[in-house]
Amino acid sequence: ATTTLVGTECMSCKEPQDVDQNNNNDQQDADEVKEGCEQLYEASAKCEAGLSGSIMYPDNSGCNFMQGIKIIRKNGNVYSVGSSKNKTATVFIGLFGAGFVLLAGYSYYLKTKLERAKINLSE
Repeated sequence: ATTTLVGTECMSCKEPQDVDQNNNNDQQDADEVKEGCEQLYEASAKCEAGLSGSIMYPDNSGCNFMQGIKIIRKNGNVYSVGSSKNKTATVFIGLFGAGFVLLAGYSYYLKTKLERAKINLSE
């Protein structure tokens, strides 16, 4: 596909002031945030560590995830921190690849051996 299905434009979360059906009559609640934005925020992962003074029950369920994708910019380049090679996965990938090559070679050997061993039983 040449185009993306997800748009890059921003959506305003501020409620319009006029009371009509465009916002499903969400203007009646105490805040000025659209209901859809409230639901997205409530369902999202949060890392509110260090905000215990301003938030009564801080939610730290997303801190580990956010630490894993932290990006640091140095000299205009983007570096990902915390990503390292998994040695166990590398060993298994190598063993699987070598086993596949050996099995393919052995099956070719058996195929050629069978082709050479054809016996004409009608004679």
